[in-house]
Amino acid sequence: MDKKAVIVIDCGYFEMINNYFQKIKHKKLSFEKFSKKLCHDMIHIRTRIYHSNPYKSPNPTKDEEEAYSRKQRYFYAINRIKNHEFVPVGRVRLDSVYCPNCKQNFDIKRQKGVDVAIALDLVKMSQKRVADVFILVCGDEDLSDAISMAQENLCNVIVYFCYDKDYGIFGSKKLNNTASDRVQMDLNFLEECSMD
Repeated sequence: MDKKAVIVIDCGYFEMINNYFQKIKHKKLSFEKFSKKLCHDMIHIRTRIYHSNPYKSPNPTKDEEEAYSRKQRYFYAINRIKNHEFVPVGRVRLDSVYCPNCKQNFDIKRQKGVDVAIALDLVKMSQKRVADVFILVCGDEDLSDAISMAQENLCNVIVYFCYDKDYGIFGSKKLNNTASDRVQMDLNFLEECSMD
């Protein structure tokens, strides 16, 4: 019997991988090819892509409005791919960070709540036995407990991650050790998922 698979992607992590791939190979990743490669010979039920909407201040600037509009078109394009679904969750928070070297404050945008939404959905889907295998593309160790719970529901969880110390892209050791299996995606793997 063929195994059914659901792919769960933290879009922030995917975008980091995509940026890494673009810097080195000057190509972008295709969600459709990426999903096909991850599922391999399993039945692809769905790819769920989790991301928060972009930051918009109470009185948005023109740049914020344009960035928001671009992201909305991107999310719409994801939903038009067969068996792919953008899941809007969480929020983007603006944090002020002090740099001790230059003695200045900088505003950094941080995505919040996405890992919680992924964890909750993973547990719910495993309880309902939506799939035999859940494929996670993420690097957040906060999902380790959700992976354990999915495994208690007799589902396999495979974590796909990238690692390149020079580019500052990592996976979580705790997450990888908790998963049923883990796969490191190298540049050759990503090349097979690139847009034409």
